[in-house]
Amino acid sequence: MKHPTISRAVGSCAAAVLLAACASSGSGSSGASGTSSGPVTYGVLSCFTGRLASLGQAMIQGAKVAQSEINNAGGVLTRKVQLVTGDTSCDVADGVTAVNQMLTKTVSGVIGPETQEINGVEPILDSNHIVDEFQGGDTARDHQTDPFFFRDSPSDSQLGVAMALYAHQKGYTRAVMLFYSDPAAQTFLKPVSTTFTKLGGTILKTIIVTPDQTSYLSQVREAIGAHPQVIFTQEDPPTAAVLFREFKQLGGQAIPWVGTDVTSGSDYLKAISYPTAHAVLTSIYGTSVSSQATTAFTNQFNQLYPSQKSAGPLANANYAYDAVVSLALADQYAKTTDGTTVSRDMSKVTDPPGTACYTYSSCLKLLKAGTKINYEGASGSLDYNKYNNTFGPYGAFQATTAGVETQVSVMTASALAAATP
Repeated sequence: MKHPTISRAVGSCAAAVLLAACASSGSGSSGASGTSSGPVTYGVLSCFTGRLASLGQAMIQGAKVAQSEINNAGGVLTRKVQLVTGDTSCDVADGVTAVNQMLTKTVSGVIGPETQEINGVEPILDSNHIVDEFQGGDTARDHQTDPFFFRDSPSDSQLGVAMALYAHQKGYTRAVMLFYSDPAAQTFLKPVSTTFTKLGGTILKTIIVTPDQTSYLSQVREAIGAHPQVIFTQEDPPTAAVLFREFKQLGGQAIPWVGTDVTSGSDYLKAISYPTAHAVLTSIYGTSVSSQATTAFTNQFNQLYPSQKSAGPLANANYAYDAVVSLALADQYAKTTDGTTVSRDMSKVTDPPGTACYTYSSCLKLLKAGTKINYEGASGSLDYNKYNNTFGPYGAFQATTAGVETQVSVMTASALAAATP
């Protein structure tokens, strides 16, 4: 089966432009009942500024594609969907400020955030009985029990397994792990190392660097001196720029790197240079094997962003798209936007049994006919387990010399399950 490629459009969709686009559609409020008048308001909570602003760019892009598709199909409960944004800067304190400001817009559901700011955001959303579709990989959420919390993007524990499995498939048996000290990056250490070891590999060294230093020569010498066949990594773009420059300076420029989804961001690729990324970096992140839904997503994206058609959607935008579509379908099924009711109905529109449907309009038609549905998304099946987590395939992506990410291989959910320690 040919797997669709979700490319990262480098340099497009600047955060300021995207935020302005949302702000123009994001005034007013919506009530908590499906019988209220006015639009249904969903919040998009992410890092729109700071070192990981590329995460927010992808999230708002996917959310806006879903908004367009939903509104073209008649909206939710005959009401239009509008989006409001909140900038967390990937910081817990800023996340609390952002979500409190967002709540003044009377949002009935939230997409995001993506990193550790969830720890400050979640209690606020819970106290307001608002469904949250978390987009982060925090492994501490693998066995969570919050009834308002849903994660439609896979855990970092799965991403860590995928990174190790890809390296194993490439024949690498000796690795160095080089991660920066950010808590979100530290969650990868155990799943990468335990999986790689299970598959017969050896972790030669684990090197943790403080972000945004002017030099890492001692750490780079240590990594090169271990003679690895591959380096597993995640760090922010400024840190990566220094590291890759010094690896080249010390003769380690040919060592392959396997990175997380963060390493596929446009800022990251620019920081290390497109030719360097093309030569040595492979980024691992979730992909899709659901061709009907992916085609629908891509077609809607092309209509909304015609100037970006050649590059395609940003990596991980499909998760935000699925989050908005599934939330809208749950509202429609529940006949209300009240979070307490909708939280009980989320899995009723995404999990089997039910008639598979791949677009908002086709699913809406089935719901109106009284048919049980099973929404299959652009990011894959949204089948929530008892912890409200989902699972899916991962792809390996490499940048072209022009900085566009293209998929080079895929690791199926079954292959990941077999590799998991």
